[in-house]
Amino acid sequence: MSETYDIQRIKELSDGDLALQGETMADLMEKHPAFKDQILSPGIPGPAQIREIAQEVKQTSTAAKYDQTKEPWRVAAREKLLQSIRFSCQYVVMYSAHVNNPSLLDEIGVDRAHRATRSSGVKMPKKFDKFSVTHGKKSGTVKIHVNSWEGKASVHVQVCYGDPALEESWQTIKMSHYCHSTLTGLEPARRLYFRARLQNDAGVGPWSDVVELIIL
Repeated sequence: MSETYDIQRIKELSDGDLALQGETMADLMEKHPAFKDQILSPGIPGPAQIREIAQEVKQTSTAAKYDQTKEPWRVAAREKLLQSIRFSCQYVVMYSAHVNNPSLLDEIGVDRAHRATRSSGVKMPKKFDKFSVTHGKKSGTVKIHVNSWEGKASVHVQVCYGDPALEESWQTIKMSHYCHSTLTGLEPARRLYFRARLQNDAGVGPWSDVVELIIL
């Protein structure tokens, strides 16, 4: 497993980022040929299970902040999610080999382990020249668009419900590997602020200009 995907990097994520990784992976799994319309073995976590455990990580993390006796629950939830991600990745490796399509390995939202050894030729990400947030067709939905980039990287999107000048007001809500993405479940009639940055093997780029939008 360690030769295919960079699970160690995921282990080092904070609780919030780990949960976000799980949710992003679950979104991609729903469209991935290895999981879409497939009958999975009980030992292979599907997108619904990954998403459920990611939510458990969020809940136990919050509980542990206010009650130290809940810390073992938080640790157990993290380990459960990491194990589920690992098992799902192993299944993708076997499926891609079975159908002889290596490109499927890059469609699960988890970085390949070998990418870490190629960082010498990767440049630090630049600030997005284009970053837009527009209303979606449904209430509480917005569409995110950033300019394209070279190489493999992920887009981190944050939202602010309070004062955008305060760093603690920002929270990560989306991690994507595409120029276009959609956010749902936002509270209508609220004034929100959005920003995004790019991350690759060389590091994390600067935040984009802040976009302000009243959610419909």
